[in-house]
Amino acid sequence: MNERIARILVVYNPMAGRRRITRLRRFVQGLRAGGAEVTVAATGHAGHGRILSRDAGPDGAFTHVVAAGGDGTISEVADGLLEAMRPSFPPASLSMPGPVMGVLPLGTANVLAHELGVAFAPGDNARALLSGRWRTIWPGRIEAGGQARIFVQMASAGFDAQVVNHLSLRAKRVLGRGAYAVQAIREAGRYDFPPLQVVLDGQAHTAFGIVCSKGRFYGGRHVLAPEATPLARGFSVTLLDEPGAGPIARVALGLLCDRPDRVRGLRRVRASHIALTAPDGLALQHDGDPSGGSVPCIITDAAHPLRIAV
Repeated sequence: MNERIARILVVYNPMAGRRRITRLRRFVQGLRAGGAEVTVAATGHAGHGRILSRDAGPDGAFTHVVAAGGDGTISEVADGLLEAMRPSFPPASLSMPGPVMGVLPLGTANVLAHELGVAFAPGDNARALLSGRWRTIWPGRIEAGGQARIFVQMASAGFDAQVVNHLSLRAKRVLGRGAYAVQAIREAGRYDFPPLQVVLDGQAHTAFGIVCSKGRFYGGRHVLAPEATPLARGFSVTLLDEPGAGPIARVALGLLCDRPDRVRGLRRVRASHIALTAPDGLALQHDGDPSGGSVPCIITDAAHPLRIAV
């Protein structure tokens, strides 16, 4: 095995559950069987994955930093790696310093893993990581309330952000992806669908919900934006043009059938700079977790790309 990929930090979300700990152990065993030196660090609170990966830094201590968890853990690790790279990154350069990021999907939806074809089986994932293959992705950046966070798959405001912000961790552990459907039914009767003012690359729009996608998939392997890719700059922006539970039900059916183009009142626009304003307190979410801020916000590409092991 190439010595360059021998030192690996695994950032693990212990909320993943007992069955997933077994998968983590098999993954680590596979890495060590391949000759890698492996350090496992468990997150202790929201945002801890960002701190752990930031401290791994571009100083050569680790050649890979692996996010072992769900999409929220992945976005935290990506955020920390990009922060660590910032001082050493040549402007406008693709000569990327720092560790390659790995992904061991252990979460509820695992959208980025589906998007990039990352192996779910721990042994296969370990072998793929040690092979040295990687792809370059361009994460997104959401700025609200003076704070900025990185996301790798999507960010949104409106009904689905309301669902994410009110969803309990216990429900996710018990019901998995079904928890989102249950919470959506609860929110459909009480969410009032305030209008959002959306500016996409200088063009003004009004919508009752917005999803800014880096990739095709939403909530697992449901196709929302078939033209989107995390391998390029920019976003596919999905706008909900009609308020109410009826349009939301149509969107849900369109997602289940992987036919978003046939949903009345839903449209997509390609954009690189998104500015949102709405009534104060309208929630935001990114990569399936609350963003910790609210509209108004600005969404752009991250300053630099990331290498993801595949």
